[in-house]
Amino acid sequence: MPSISSSPIRVAPQQDRSARRLAGFLQAAAELFAAVGYEATTMQAIADRSDSSIGALYNYFPDKESVAATLRQQYSEDLQSRVKSLMVESNNLSAVRFADSFIDCITDFVQDRPAWLNLVAAPISLHRAKSARNALRSTIADAFRSKNPFLSPERALLAANVAVQIVKGMRTLWRETEAKSRDLVAAEFRKVLTSYLQEVLCERERAE
Repeated sequence: MPSISSSPIRVAPQQDRSARRLAGFLQAAAELFAAVGYEATTMQAIADRSDSSIGALYNYFPDKESVAATLRQQYSEDLQSRVKSLMVESNNLSAVRFADSFIDCITDFVQDRPAWLNLVAAPISLHRAKSARNALRSTIADAFRSKNPFLSPERALLAANVAVQIVKGMRTLWRETEAKSRDLVAAEFRKVLTSYLQEVLCERERAE
């Protein structure tokens, strides 16, 4: 499995024109990854779809894995930003509404980033600092403790990890399910997450 440990982009754009070209390559790649999948997408297809030359594409990326890794990194940052925004509002949400909003956050993200499901299953490994990998879980754990101060940091982090794994399970099943049935998948996982969060966020009652 190819591993990308540093910035996948060969040359960072210094001018607006270069930035637009890079954005065009990434948009073309995202459309192809969503439409035909990671394996079927080629560097030539990305260049063709972006109305550019293959040489220009190689100026920015050494291979397809680097293109995919760049998109995955962008998507990861986007998703984390959305979840953080939700966590800021978590104190005003019941456990049921919190679970609904959490699932909605993921489903909205998939609709906005249709290539994401295929990219997270792509055979590449994007190494990130441990702090970056744990940032999302820490944000969720902090929200849990804010709603339920009786949770210890360790218990809140465990609950955050479980919540993330529930969402990952939904993501995996989603990818294997026809688009017309994905709402049913989301509905089932919404039930699971709601039940789990109600238990976690009500532990205060047992502690009292």
